[in-house]
Amino acid sequence: MQRFLSKYGVAAHLALLAVSPLFLFPYLTAGSVATVVLWLSLFAAIWIVMEPSRRSGEMLHDARVRAAAGFIKDPILWGMLVVIVAVAVRWANSGIGLAYDAERSVWSISSPAAVFLPGCVDGAGYPPFATCVALTVLMLGCRHSLGKSARVSFLLTSSSLAGLAAIAAIVAVFFGHEGAVLAASCPTVTSSFAGACFGLYFLAGVASLSGLYECGWGSLLPLAMLAVGGSAAGLYFFAPAPVVLAFLAAGILTLAVTCAYSALRHDPKTAFKCVAAILIAAPIPVLCALALAPEGMNESRLAFATDGMDALFASGFHEARAALSRMARGAFATHPWIGSGLGSFPLDIRFNATAADWAIIAQGQDNPLSGWWLLAAERGIFGAILLALPLVVLLSSIIRRLVVSLRARAASGAFLPSVGLALFALSVLVAEMFFDGSALRPECLMAIGSFLALAALAFPSRKQD
Repeated sequence: MQRFLSKYGVAAHLALLAVSPLFLFPYLTAGSVATVVLWLSLFAAIWIVMEPSRRSGEMLHDARVRAAAGFIKDPILWGMLVVIVAVAVRWANSGIGLAYDAERSVWSISSPAAVFLPGCVDGAGYPPFATCVALTVLMLGCRHSLGKSARVSFLLTSSSLAGLAAIAAIVAVFFGHEGAVLAASCPTVTSSFAGACFGLYFLAGVASLSGLYECGWGSLLPLAMLAVGGSAAGLYFFAPAPVVLAFLAAGILTLAVTCAYSALRHDPKTAFKCVAAILIAAPIPVLCALALAPEGMNESRLAFATDGMDALFASGFHEARAALSRMARGAFATHPWIGSGLGSFPLDIRFNATAADWAIIAQGQDNPLSGWWLLAAERGIFGAILLALPLVVLLSSIIRRLVVSLRARAASGAFLPSVGLALFALSVLVAEMFFDGSALRPECLMAIGSFLALAALAFPSRKQD
């Protein structure tokens, strides 16, 4: 284990950066978590520059020069710098909130300092800024500082850490910690669930199994058990039933790709080992659900099995979703380009909800029950472009590497599990955005960004002996 961590220290630091919010979300505020993420980003940035993976026969100095040249030439760096500057401007342009006009005796929503620039409620702009910085470090590190075995190490380490974080959060739920219990109740008022982040690392744990055997790391199988079983337990505890089912379906598809890759690239025995690893890890979430779940959780999660698929969503969910989406649509129509401001939707509800809406909307509702409308209402077209920019660059990079690999007749050497992981994870998040805003959480953005960065490197640029 010590030799593994010393050889793949850069992968371990990147994994810790990506997963760190999952250790902290039950205990700290979003601003405190953002501060931790910024400090970890600094340490990870030093590692990706000073300790990149070395190719065969390559000296450390040469590896550093190669990685640095890759950073500078990578469009991800320059695109993310634009995003970071824009997000920093939005963070600085605060001031949105409730304002009272004493002369007219009316309440209104105050404008930010610069009304023509994207704004935010006080404190709401800091976590996205920290997320953008961390995402930049993660994507650049995965694309230029990790070799093939180090990329497998990143998947295994990050999913193992996520499994450990899930077990810690579940124990906190069992002992009645307020923040953990609230997260486990999956309140629709926030419409954002930590379980979706655990679901992403559950998929990563499944995808890492074939790489585990390919790299000859059989002694690390307990880490894989923690990665798959622990992350699955976190998914079950901190996400509602529809999200759990979506990630389980994606997990089956990821396992199918992993087993097919293992059988074709190596031998059928390796595919059976991957399935066996999943079966060995399966008791972990089951035991957690039986022994540590609070009263009523299992009944809530499994209600669809007895009451039908209509029980997947709470009573009145669709009516509340329609009403909140209408309010978000109104906010977007008022400020289509820059949105009404980050964190401002609770204010929009107060001024746009009708008497009939208050009867179906939960008290304290913060977000619409649709991530797409939340994105449109608070960030507008400009914010959507900022979010789509790195995604477009990463997807185009995957397509370009695939074409180059096919031309070089090297596609047979592609590590397909990481490609399947990225595509299935992205598909689940896109679908989930129709019902909640979990995909906009910092943990989810860092996870999917690193997965897409790894997917492009799965295709070799030349045929290897």
